[in-house]
Amino acid sequence: MLEKQSHLTHSHTRSHDPHPRGGVHPGPGKPAIRGVSRHPSGRRGHRRAPAAAGPGAFPNFTYHGGPVITMPQVYTGFWGGLWSDRSHRSRAQRLNQFHADLLASDFMNILSQYGVGQGAGRAGTFAGATFVPNVPSTLTDADIQNLIQQQINQGNLPEPSNPSNLALLIYLDENTGINDPADGLVLCEPSNDTAFGYHEFFTCAAGNPFYYAVIPALTDMCLTASCPTDSGCSLHLAESQEQRQTQVASHEFAEMTSDPQLNAWYDPQNGENGDICNGQTDTITVGGNTWTVQKIYSKYDDEQSNGARYCLGHAAKPEPSLLPDG
Repeated sequence: MLEKQSHLTHSHTRSHDPHPRGGVHPGPGKPAIRGVSRHPSGRRGHRRAPAAAGPGAFPNFTYHGGPVITMPQVYTGFWGGLWSDRSHRSRAQRLNQFHADLLASDFMNILSQYGVGQGAGRAGTFAGATFVPNVPSTLTDADIQNLIQQQINQGNLPEPSNPSNLALLIYLDENTGINDPADGLVLCEPSNDTAFGYHEFFTCAAGNPFYYAVIPALTDMCLTASCPTDSGCSLHLAESQEQRQTQVASHEFAEMTSDPQLNAWYDPQNGENGDICNGQTDTITVGGNTWTVQKIYSKYDDEQSNGARYCLGHAAKPEPSLLPDG
């Protein structure tokens, strides 16, 4: 997560300035979080008290009172002109299937402890895909928020409610990157890359929070521009492009649902539930499909094992909610 100064148009506004962001660090096990706990009011009408630190390897990974996405309504966005050709359309269909399968999988049995869904098959819906072919080849985060607002205005995306369950996962094509030095964001550019993805939110024109994550193309060039060595990278050249994208998407989905405004579930030093296990992979199988995911931090298992086991890619049954009553 990285801080920035506001530079949006009048159509929508940042919820605070400077503001937090969660992301995927190129280095294994490293957090990409900064500026947490800047919006302590939490979910409108659903304020809960922060949780106290507990036992385990990460006792300071706690709930800080902010909103979570309790029943995700997942949209995908495929941005860039390349998504119109046959091979890219096929990959988009695969990624849509991944998100539908992720919600049905036992990966969601881990997220239930954070108040996200009620376990595999009871954790939200895949709502559909959008395609945005006409985007700049180099984007800033402000560009992304303006384009999302345009999609809402045109009726291609719904207006979120408040509290919101809408989660947009944006996939960029190979000709589209992010270069926002003022924001500390360089994704899939020829050099000086800083992240493999990130999640963020903004207050849209109607005054409601919009939650989104960005996953770049994650080509070989993207990896080599981000990591000095393959062994020191949270993604690997031996992985397929699809495996890299589903790994990053699962990381971001776990974080954006459990900590959408960077004031819910996190550790101030070690980051969000995706950061603690960054780069550790697993697979999930739903029907005939097997997908690569990133393991995420389970506070429940950390406490139950007294720190011996805490990075999981799936759980046999929904883990009990650790959200304080309220």
